[in-house]
Amino acid sequence: MKTSSSTMTFARKLILAMVTIIVAFTTIHTYEAHAMNVWGIYKEAVALEQKGKYAEAIAKYKLIIPEFVNKKEYGNSANMYRYVGNDYAKLKQYDDAVAAWDKEAEYSGKANQTQISIAAKRKADMLRSSAKLFVETKAGDVGTSYTHGAKFEPKNGAYIGAYAERDPAVHNAATSKPFYTEKFPELTGKKHAAYLFYFTYGQPLSTIKSHLDHARDAGTAIELGVQPLKGLSEVQDNEYLHQLARDIEASGVKVFLRFANEMNGDWVPWHADPKAYIEKFRLVAKVFHQEAPNNVAMVWAPDRQPEYSIESYYPGDDAVDWVGVSLYSIFNPTLDPLKQGEDRSSHLEKFDFIYKTYSARKPVFISEGGVAYMYPEKQQDKTSWAIYKMKEFYSTLPMLYPKVKAAFWFDSNHDQTAASTRMKYYMLSANEKLLNAYKKSVSNPFYLSTVGDESPVAYKPVNTASAVTAGTQKISAYMKTWSPTLSKVTYEIGGKLVATATDTPWTASINFAPYKGKKIDVVLKAYSNNTLITTQKVAVSVK
Repeated sequence: MKTSSSTMTFARKLILAMVTIIVAFTTIHTYEAHAMNVWGIYKEAVALEQKGKYAEAIAKYKLIIPEFVNKKEYGNSANMYRYVGNDYAKLKQYDDAVAAWDKEAEYSGKANQTQISIAAKRKADMLRSSAKLFVETKAGDVGTSYTHGAKFEPKNGAYIGAYAERDPAVHNAATSKPFYTEKFPELTGKKHAAYLFYFTYGQPLSTIKSHLDHARDAGTAIELGVQPLKGLSEVQDNEYLHQLARDIEASGVKVFLRFANEMNGDWVPWHADPKAYIEKFRLVAKVFHQEAPNNVAMVWAPDRQPEYSIESYYPGDDAVDWVGVSLYSIFNPTLDPLKQGEDRSSHLEKFDFIYKTYSARKPVFISEGGVAYMYPEKQQDKTSWAIYKMKEFYSTLPMLYPKVKAAFWFDSNHDQTAASTRMKYYMLSANEKLLNAYKKSVSNPFYLSTVGDESPVAYKPVNTASAVTAGTQKISAYMKTWSPTLSKVTYEIGGKLVATATDTPWTASINFAPYKGKKIDVVLKAYSNNTLITTQKVAVSVK
């Protein structure tokens, strides 16, 4: 019996081993067959796309994506996600398209395909839908939450300013009649706190005496764009620099000194050497902080793009008082992910990187910018598009970016260079509709007319972390959607319509008293010409 038992045990073990080998071989063979068929499945997906069967094509792509991911073939993974996103877009399932393009950006990044990753992220952002709620409150209720204590900085509110000396409706350089400090407020219906003009490094301050005199008489500040056009090497710790600082201090005019701006762009002669740039900026800052302690704030102001090199030019917190940024939008349909000839970019969010990187340390300054009312390449009027983007910018900026403390409009149609004759259309006096929209936009008391003023209003986010007080509140929304413009936003609570707004920032009075002590969902529906664009839900706590 003992021998028989041992024989039986050996036989069982032998059979078990053979079965294990067979199963393992079959599994490996099956895996290899599946892996070998990946490109066959890909071809099936392409064939389905050609027949307009996008949902079925998506299913095929999703079947093979894990194979590429598991093998760390990130370039192929990114490609498949791109095709999935494109097919979802054709089905008008834009949220799913965004999710796929986000994955494309992720995996192309892992494959070191930087430009492809950037392009994928841009596509996703253009179609990404989201909603944020804000409540208007007294400035005292937010205290110093949005301030840094920087020179000239208001605790709440943003100074409005402009570059206006090249608008013939408000300025005549030959006669000084009219002069922009007097005429631009008449044009726009509101006094502006400061004006931008450019100054070539190496010249005496006397060359801009009339600008300083008019600024002093009008009670306005100056954003002085100091440009070392001969290159950074001309900036030395010498008598010229010290005298320039002393003269500005003696002028009695408050100056935001923007030295060598847009240094991250290859269109300026002080580009390409961050180390030298930082050295010269710190020198200028040191001299002006010493020689002009009362009347000069140092502004470091890159262009909003390219983003990747911005931080390499930062001179340090001790040298910088304000962080500025150039912010422009010109209609550009070439980047439309839906290929419908639209510009779906958000003018408001284009400086988001700058804000997130520096606003915790420094007040942020839109040191120049605008939205063009013409598509220059085609000479097409885009006034309606420009008005919407402008209004959205000025109405939502105080809510979404409360640490922006100044915003300057570039009032000119003459922004041309030796390298380009491309006209850029920002001039308010040349477009009555745009002018009227600007007047309405800056009429908000949040926008300040004199350095030293404070806004009587502020805005706080409304969500589960920042509760809204029970009672009737003035609520506004930032609606980000794939549609270039919106015409209406509705608010629903508990399935009931509680408010409708027909203009950005979609402000409405909503009574939260019935929901005191509760957590509720506010459902926002955004429309364009009566077509529902997106439905977004915001969870809100009511205290």
